[in-house]
Amino acid sequence: MSAAPTRQQFLRLYRDYLNTAQSFSSYNFRTYFLRRSRDMFRSNLLPASEATLSSPISKASGRTTLASPSTLASPIPNALSSSTSSSGISDEERLKTFYETAKKDLSVLRRAALTNRMYEGERLVIEKPQLIVGGGGAGAEAATGGSGQPVATPQSSGGAPPSNDGSEGSGRQ
Repeated sequence: MSAAPTRQQFLRLYRDYLNTAQSFSSYNFRTYFLRRSRDMFRSNLLPASEATLSSPISKASGRTTLASPSTLASPIPNALSSSTSSSGISDEERLKTFYETAKKDLSVLRRAALTNRMYEGERLVIEKPQLIVGGGGAGAEAATGGSGQPVATPQSSGGAPPSNDGSEGSGRQ
């Protein structure tokens, strides 16, 4: 039987999970997998007293539930999460099982991220930050760009179009 994974191996796996989750092109998938990855590692690797505290990322519930790598794909708990709560398994075995399962599920997550990038759609409005500048005064609304006033361009210089009849400057007589 091999030894339990080291702290460095867990940190490397955690960084790989976060990097893979960050590589999703879709905003909703990206934020979901980032949150689930953090919650999964937090619930399996932190002491029980710290893991049950509210996650700063998950605002949906007051408590972080025990997550396993396979719950990244489906929210239904599997045998790993129920078997780890039994007292028959040592911490070393539980960590080793978690590490191996997480490594396998990381490859699934990488394939999903690759597929998501291949078929990416348009960016959401929330992903395109624009500088909003207040303009005008007395009830004028904020606009993107300068002071909120229209800018004269060659196409919108205002006034009548120039005449091309050759009578420049001469008025009617």
